[in-house]
Amino acid sequence: MTVHFIDLNQLTVYEAGAFIVSLLAYPGESTRDDERRRGAYTSLCACVLRAQAETDSNWATRPQSIKPVYMSQTERAQNQGLGTLRRRLRDRMIAARMAYPFLRDVETGEVPELPPGVKRLSINAMSQLVLEDAGYSDPENVETRIWRPSRPVIHLASAVHDYLHRIGVEHLGLGGLLMRRDVIEHVVRNAEYCEALVRRSNRLHVDADSLVKLRLK
Repeated sequence: MTVHFIDLNQLTVYEAGAFIVSLLAYPGESTRDDERRRGAYTSLCACVLRAQAETDSNWATRPQSIKPVYMSQTERAQNQGLGTLRRRLRDRMIAARMAYPFLRDVETGEVPELPPGVKRLSINAMSQLVLEDAGYSDPENVETRIWRPSRPVIHLASAVHDYLHRIGVEHLGLGGLLMRRDVIEHVVRNAEYCEALVRRSNRLHVDADSLVKLRLK
């Protein structure tokens, strides 16, 4: 799997954040996924700039160094670019919750306390636990539609989920990931740490070589 380098000396903070978010949503290597990822990336950058202009009139009326492709995007193109982004990000956070006890098992050397009714640590058991949040009635649907598509970025999803948990946010908020350099650096480093945990896990059954790799440059 390709290694993606995040160079915050070459990218603006929002560009780096938009790249991470779009990669989290569309990690596949197909032409279709690549198109959706690029569309989401451009739309996220455009959203940040428009929001900045709407909330900061001084910034909006001063000369700025901005790539024209972002501001020239129509509202329709922006909506198309975002498309199913939020649903996919929700799915990634559900997958991160499923992966959490497996990563803790590797990190601490002990299987964490499991919820009542769960007798052993397995993806099927974790799929049953998230059925309500996932909106499914069959754990097989969770495994097929949420877990499997999330595997290439399960380390990144886990890093994002950990960050949100630390700041006390239950639902995925994009603000910090798009606007704060320290958050981006923390998430990328934590994703690399989680990548190592995935590699060491004998229970998770995710091929670490297939993970989408992120590094700070």
